[in-house]
Amino acid sequence: MRIPPALPSVAASRGRERITAAGLLRSEWRKLWSVRPLWMTLTAAFALTIGLCAYMIIDGTTLGGADAGHIPFGWTGIYPVGMLGLVVFGVLSVSSEYASGSIRTSLTVAPRRTGVMLAKTAVVTGVSAILAAPTTVLLYLLLQAAGTVPSAVGMSLFAPDMFWGALGGTLMLPYGALFGVLLGWLLRNAAGAICLYFGLFQMGPQILPAFLPEPLAGVIDYMPLAAINIMRSGGLSTEPYGTVTAIIILGAWLAALGGSAWWRLKKFDG
Repeated sequence: MRIPPALPSVAASRGRERITAAGLLRSEWRKLWSVRPLWMTLTAAFALTIGLCAYMIIDGTTLGGADAGHIPFGWTGIYPVGMLGLVVFGVLSVSSEYASGSIRTSLTVAPRRTGVMLAKTAVVTGVSAILAAPTTVLLYLLLQAAGTVPSAVGMSLFAPDMFWGALGGTLMLPYGALFGVLLGWLLRNAAGAICLYFGLFQMGPQILPAFLPEPLAGVIDYMPLAAINIMRSGGLSTEPYGTVTAIIILGAWLAALGGSAWWRLKKFDG
């Protein structure tokens, strides 16, 4: 009796398949819009940002007093609220896969791991950046229509006094998403990552000075939120360092988080 030829195994077939960057990006894009908590968190973050900023712009008295009226981009003071939502969004984009166990499939298909991490990071950050830009433009147009901020009336979005502050505020939104996704890769647990962010990075600057010796108290100036506040000030705040140093500090935090997360992914998921 003739024995039929053996069929190639699934593993062998998968081994011959080429995993491309475009394929990984498409996969992460589908995950983003198919997992309900992800797109709901993303929507809520931008809806809250637009809603609160619009209220501030229309009701000019809530801009923070007489001094705020001299800051054309004062409405971006609400952007940290949106950043919080996007940190949660970034964390959930990773932790939801670990919670459901679907991460095993992703890491089996792309055994080198790094591509999966980069693809998810690119999609989460890219979507946040793409939504952040029109959000700022929309709010700028509302600012001009409302005319409640005297220093901003008739000012072009690209005027230096407006542009750099608006740009800094806009960049903090995708930065929050990127920070969240790297934190999610590092801890893999939503509750743990979110608690760490709120406890150390959000509340830390207010709490730590009470516990740190005076020579170390200055460390809070180099935490992410302190650097973000300088970056989004449009050059109005230069203490204890300037915008360029703030950007370097923010990049260093991303490098530290990303490097630690990548090491853990390669070391313990390999």
